[in-house]
Amino acid sequence: MNYGTEWPSTHITLLNRVRLHTDAEAWREFVKIYGPLIYNYCRKKRLNDADAEDVCQEVFRQISTSLNSFEYNRKLGRFRSWLGTVTYHEICRFWKKNQRVQHQTGKSELEEFINKHPGEIDGVWSDEFCSHIYETALETIRPQFDKKTWRAFELTWIQDSPTKAAAVELDVDPNWIYKAKFLVQQKLKEEIKRLSFDSVVFQK
Repeated sequence: MNYGTEWPSTHITLLNRVRLHTDAEAWREFVKIYGPLIYNYCRKKRLNDADAEDVCQEVFRQISTSLNSFEYNRKLGRFRSWLGTVTYHEICRFWKKNQRVQHQTGKSELEEFINKHPGEIDGVWSDEFCSHIYETALETIRPQFDKKTWRAFELTWIQDSPTKAAAVELDVDPNWIYKAKFLVQQKLKEEIKRLSFDSVVFQK
């Protein structure tokens, strides 16, 4: 098992770095993490590739100009809700500028979008956010572990195989499997927290 690898900075540290506007590396990481999430959500709302890219750029422009005026406040909504709301408003702006797009029913995309979830993020966003963060966290932490440790986690957590069966496949004691699984789960939990900013809340 890999015990000595240095773990990434905390979620609050990354956000503080992004807010400085002088840390290009932090901003690139931020865009790399959340760009695919915003893009995929736009595509699920029937924006084509080019329009989804445009909305993504606008979302990040809004984030870049507004982060400095936001403060942490645990009594208010979470980061995922804030990001979803910013994305929602940018999609609304897009449809307002493209009223020519009509459904066969005669309703505009904007009317349908707002009627489904007026002023609120919807279940699609929540599901997309959780799925994206989980998959990104898995991808990020995997290099932190040797192949055998990761395989133990993969078998017992992702594939839900019995511990004894995993121990037989890897030719180790079942207690080793429990320990390996626990170590990866802890890192996964930390990374999900880092990526989702779950302890960070925004106030304008």
